[in-house]
Amino acid sequence: MSREETKQSYELNTFQFNQTVKKSLALKFGLNGLYSGGHTIRNDKGWRDNEIEVDYIWIAKISRSFVGFGGLITIKFNESEFRGIKNPEKLIQGIFLYNSKGKVRELHFEEQINGINDPVWKVNDLELFTANNGIALDGVSYEYNVIARNIETQISVNNPNSEQWKNWENEIRSLGEKLAENSANEEMKQLFE
Repeated sequence: MSREETKQSYELNTFQFNQTVKKSLALKFGLNGLYSGGHTIRNDKGWRDNEIEVDYIWIAKISRSFVGFGGLITIKFNESEFRGIKNPEKLIQGIFLYNSKGKVRELHFEEQINGINDPVWKVNDLELFTANNGIALDGVSYEYNVIARNIETQISVNNPNSEQWKNWENEIRSLGEKLAENSANEEMKQLFE
């Protein structure tokens, strides 16, 4: 197998793996998929129970050498109404662990309805060409997926050390530490030590 074929195979496997993680997360939140816009919520008989609207989603998968694999997810819902059901504007932030097949095996999440604050969303000045000019053989790597209306982007970064990426990483670590502590899950805590 040529180097180009190996790279293409790796990229395809990574894409499929990421899709499995996203599908697994969606199911944990009672959604059919992770996308912005309208979502129909159905009961076990297939009847529409509710309709909600997702403003944006971001997922930061984290891989730490000799520690493990997990991630953070944020889903921002817009205020909406369906057949008299009032769905408030809210933010769900969660921490998760996944297995080698991409299935989410542990999930802890918290909701914000009043005083919504998402500091990671506010980091909008990432340097796309200078995250780390060094060699990144081990340490920490991130896969950052942003899903919003008319945009979906996936960024992979290893051991970021530029100022803007460090700001982003600090917000990720701060949120991860808080959620891990609240989860009382030792594996989740280790991911952010």
